Amino acid sequence: MLKKDKYDGFFSGLYKRNETFLILSATIFVISIFVGYAFSGALDSILSVVMSEFKKKITEGQLKLTTLSIFTNNIQIALFIYLGGLVLGIGTFYFLALNGLFIGYAATQYQLGNFVVYTIPHGVFEVIGIIIAGAAGFRLTSWIVNVFKDMLHIRSDISTVTQMKYVFESHMDEISESLKLFVIAVVLLIIAAFIEANLSIAWGNYIQSTL
Repeated sequence: MLKKDKYDGFFSGLYKRNETFLILSATIFVISIFVGYAFSGALDSILSVVMSEFKKKITEGQLKLTTLSIFTNNIQIALFIYLGGLVLGIGTFYFLALNGLFIGYAATQYQLGNFVVYTIPHGVFEVIGIIIAGAAGFRLTSWIVNVFKDMLHIRSDISTVTQMKYVFESHMDEISESLKLFVIAVVLLIIAAFIEANLSIAWGNYIQSTL
């Protein structure tokens, strides 16, 4: 059971209880972005395929510059990251790293200043949302590990069903924490999708016109 301080606010308490997972997720994602950018040449054979598929989605109309289309694409990524926690965090790590590498690689395909200007309005919310989805995935992994550990101590002289029920109930707060984090990630991705569809290009064009 997670320790909760009655004086903590909702967000401050959520952060404190999940700080390790948030830092882990952020570290994996940010390092992957830098690796994707710094070693784009070495990774070109892999990430160019991902980039081609991304451009194909846009060309064929699967991905449009609308809030709904962008959000649908981003929520799929977030779900992969989150549900990756069900396989002991391996999936969460993989999809965080893959998306970080792709962002870093994508930045090398354009003039860096332009890339930053056009992506920063929505990118701030999108990156934070992805990081929080990663933390939610790792919290999900923590729940699985803790439940499994407690299952190893089930006694033969007490009803197995009763003990299993107790184990699951005693760790339900971890599932709750995981879902809270994921919902926050979803909200941030909705905001990011709206900004990208309606404001980012106009913002980029304005900044470009003033330089």
